[in-house]
Amino acid sequence: MSSHPLSVAMEDIPPPHIQTDARKAADTLTPAVSVADAFYLLATSTGAEAVRRTGSLRSGDDPEILHKLRVALRRLRTLWWAYGPLLEGTDASGHRAWFKSLACVAGTTRDWDVLRHLVQAEHAMRPRFAGLLADIDEMRAAALALSKSALADSHVEEYLNVVIYSARLHLESYPRSPALVDFVEEHVGAAEKALKKDVARVYRDRLCGYETLHEVRIASKKLRYLIEFFSPVLARDHRAIIESLASLQDTLGKLNDLVTSEALMRGHSFHVAGPAVTNDALAFLEEEKVQHMQTARAILGNVPGPCISSSHP
Repeated sequence: MSSHPLSVAMEDIPPPHIQTDARKAADTLTPAVSVADAFYLLATSTGAEAVRRTGSLRSGDDPEILHKLRVALRRLRTLWWAYGPLLEGTDASGHRAWFKSLACVAGTTRDWDVLRHLVQAEHAMRPRFAGLLADIDEMRAAALALSKSALADSHVEEYLNVVIYSARLHLESYPRSPALVDFVEEHVGAAEKALKKDVARVYRDRLCGYETLHEVRIASKKLRYLIEFFSPVLARDHRAIIESLASLQDTLGKLNDLVTSEALMRGHSFHVAGPAVTNDALAFLEEEKVQHMQTARAILGNVPGPCISSSHP
């Protein structure tokens, strides 16, 4: 994992404790709020979620903790992406890379959880998978120990305190800060345009591979997170669009789980299960992957249309 990109100049005032401000969240977001204050509200809320999940992992190993932690980190990456042009000179890309690397740390264990879930679901039909489950449990335990150690060494709360505080100072001193409504429309519109472009690639190539579908998944996540962040500033109710994007993500996420699980199996030796059982499991994953790719291509015709209407007056 990369080292902290914390080469920021701090003022005499100490950075705020992000958990203190977590309750403010997006409920207080209105078109009258400044771009800098909107960032602070959203960053502290999402950062607090990441801190909370990291803390929970120290005393537990619930797969849901790892999932929620990765989601919080992805949302932080999206927020820094949206504010990237206004954060020029603050190493915004470096911070986004750090959020990604931290999500990968959590993802190492999460990937074993996903593989176990897939194998367990098939276990009743294939009793031979019992040995494979034992191997997976052993490797998952080793991955969890590494994830916990790396997350502890990352000092997530301290890091977020500093980068959020530094970003807010930078945004407050920005000489030509746009109105929040204009800022939101521009960036949600850019994310929507990117998603439509990726979907169009699938339409052009109905037999497209996983990489093309994966790009659609990434773009849909970015658009969904931005709409969720800034929905109070948008002119109309976007719940239907969020639900549609969530459904798309769910389908593409299942495909991603199968691809990741297949790669994980090919990259490791399973001593209890042995080669025959491993090959059987790989064949099962491959069959499921092909079916999910067909499903994913089919549902892309239901991707939502324009999500931006006129903004609040």
